Amino acid sequence: MFNANPYWKVNREERFFCFLFSHALLSSRAVRVSFAELANKKCDIILDPDELEVYVEVAALRDYWYDLGKPDEYLKDTHTRRRVVLEKILEIRHVPLTTLDQHELFWTTPKREKLWSPSHWSIEELKNAGLEKLKEVRWAFNAKPDILLVSPKTMLVIEAKLESGEGRKDETGYEQFGIQELIICLWKEFIPSFKDREIKLTLLNVPPSHEKIPVIQWSDIITLISGSDVDEFTINAMVQLNRYYSK
Repeated sequence: MFNANPYWKVNREERFFCFLFSHALLSSRAVRVSFAELANKKCDIILDPDELEVYVEVAALRDYWYDLGKPDEYLKDTHTRRRVVLEKILEIRHVPLTTLDQHELFWTTPKREKLWSPSHWSIEELKNAGLEKLKEVRWAFNAKPDILLVSPKTMLVIEAKLESGEGRKDETGYEQFGIQELIICLWKEFIPSFKDREIKLTLLNVPPSHEKIPVIQWSDIITLISGSDVDEFTINAMVQLNRYYSK
């Protein structure tokens, strides 16, 4: 039989703790102020605690793609706007614009009436067409950074880890943090409301540190929340992360 502990004592899911952290930011100005100070120190970025937007499981590229037109009706204007985006992506990746009409993989049917989102591009078909340089775009459209904090002049992308390391697949060349950096580049290229903001990436992790990306430790977040005015459930659950520091 399992033990009699409440679930918040045994939960190991990264997304659960990302949710608790996001909840604490939204519900407590004290937590926002303290985290803004921490982010300034660890990531050299200034967040406004009084104008802070908090997003989790961020699929901004896909969301803005589908916002180009009515989701239930594919109109000519939608097609035109989506084609402009895809042509710009090809330009950025140094792929001839004529490629779009040369390969069926970019279209939802053989009649080539409707364009796929890059999230639906087939990696195998890209490889067969000699277009492997586009696979990173496909990965970027499918990736969902754990937390995004947006303030008037800055944005902080947070990739959270507990028991897992960076997602990597040597056989395909996939490197999670490299794709996160590409996501930020695409955001700044295509999303007007992101374009003029300073955007930085950080890793929310237990030790060790990372050679390229600034690291905020879960222990930092535990300290911010455990001494705050957030609800008892959030504090009790977050404090359980101390188990990763007692090994």
